[in-house]
Amino acid sequence: MLFFGRIISLLLFFSLPSAVLYSQNVLLNKNPPEGDTSLLKPVQVLLVKPVIINDIQIIGNKITKGHIILRELSFKKNDTISGQDIQRKLKSAKENILNTSLFNFVTIDTLPVGNDRVNVLVTVAERWYIWPAPIFDVQERNFNVWWQNRNFDRANYGLSLTYENFRGRKEELSIYAQFGYTVKYTLSYIIPYLTHKHISGAGLYFSYARNREVAYMTDNNVLVYFKNPDHYIRDEVIGKLYYTYRMGIHNRHYLEGKFVQGTVNDTLKNYSTDYFMNNETRMRFFALDYSFRSDFRDSRIYPLKGYYWEVEASKFGLGILKDEKLNITNLFLTVRGYQKLANRFYFAQGLRVKYSPNNQLPYYVQRGLGWGDYVRGYEYYVIDGQRYGLAKLGMRYEVIKPRVRHIPNMPFSKFNTIHYALYAGIFGDAGYVDDRLYSGLNPLANKWMYGYGAGVDFVTYYDIVFRFEYSFNKMMEHGFFVSFKAGI
Repeated sequence: MLFFGRIISLLLFFSLPSAVLYSQNVLLNKNPPEGDTSLLKPVQVLLVKPVIINDIQIIGNKITKGHIILRELSFKKNDTISGQDIQRKLKSAKENILNTSLFNFVTIDTLPVGNDRVNVLVTVAERWYIWPAPIFDVQERNFNVWWQNRNFDRANYGLSLTYENFRGRKEELSIYAQFGYTVKYTLSYIIPYLTHKHISGAGLYFSYARNREVAYMTDNNVLVYFKNPDHYIRDEVIGKLYYTYRMGIHNRHYLEGKFVQGTVNDTLKNYSTDYFMNNETRMRFFALDYSFRSDFRDSRIYPLKGYYWEVEASKFGLGILKDEKLNITNLFLTVRGYQKLANRFYFAQGLRVKYSPNNQLPYYVQRGLGWGDYVRGYEYYVIDGQRYGLAKLGMRYEVIKPRVRHIPNMPFSKFNTIHYALYAGIFGDAGYVDDRLYSGLNPLANKWMYGYGAGVDFVTYYDIVFRFEYSFNKMMEHGFFVSFKAGI
């Protein structure tokens, strides 16, 4: 997984453990004092009268083009801003720039140049953008499933090369060669801005993968595998082209066209009759995905305030190919909200719903809870289904406020200043999966599930999260679980 590859790459530079970016309230300082939290206070510019933005100056962007940063500001040169709005706009601009994941630190200040005019000074500290990362991944739905058995036969290894902020335009070029449990080669190129107006973007993706082991059914809410150590069981080719349209700062449309071709060994037909359509050994189809996202969170990686909602629609099978028998529609709705309740206390809530009018789906495209979405406390289980709902609640307490540390004797400027924070919290999740195909074999389907527990989140730079939780589920099973992103 690229997460572990990036951790290994960071360890090549220094021996301290690293985790998640959370720098919304951190200001740039070349050599911050040890433990000094005063740097984390936002700049207070006391402006009452309306001001005119005389100029916008950027410092520290040695690689990143200036227009990429200016794109994240809700104001421009010669705009008039009321005294009541200036602080809010500066704070929002800082959050937007940090959410590009291009910088470790951002400072935005104002410099008066006349009675009613100010210059805006944006100071950024760029990240490291070229990641030749070793791949070490475990082929499981999540880390906890692998840790249950610690089976290194299911490990992947290889090398990936990711060039973030390619050409200084926030483009991303990625090449990926993986071996081991899954042999996989991928190539992707993302261009977020195609025009000078910085509204349209595009990208492409291609991958080829093959396995000697395949999960072909779910029994008692656990995946069942078929393995042939001498021959590959499944080959898969995926090609994607997509287009993005970003309106303003917070809203984005996404449209993706995709081609998928999967081939399985004849032997698999003896174990499964519905892995592909009509028990065939090959399935290929075109798909079309659309989504609209409105994102007002203060942080994309670890939000504490704001809200986010997204609607998605996908269509598998467009009738373009003669043998394209798949005809499936999926609809998704995601809503999340974050509030500060009091000093150091934060509340988060989330809802995700999937609806599909189709009841007959091949196992190859069947996804309920237990893959990307799950009720905490049910990490070990897969609940197949055509429709599901998932609700999450969480309360967080800021144990360690965001702090800055300077690593002495570290010659690399992009790694020698880190920021981190620690949060403790409690949570409760609930979910329901509607399954018309496999519920006879899987007792968790068509029943309410809930889980609850407590945990801690450690957050620092370079977009990596460590989340440690102890959870209970409806069956009073309990355990310690690890994850690498925010719970909500």
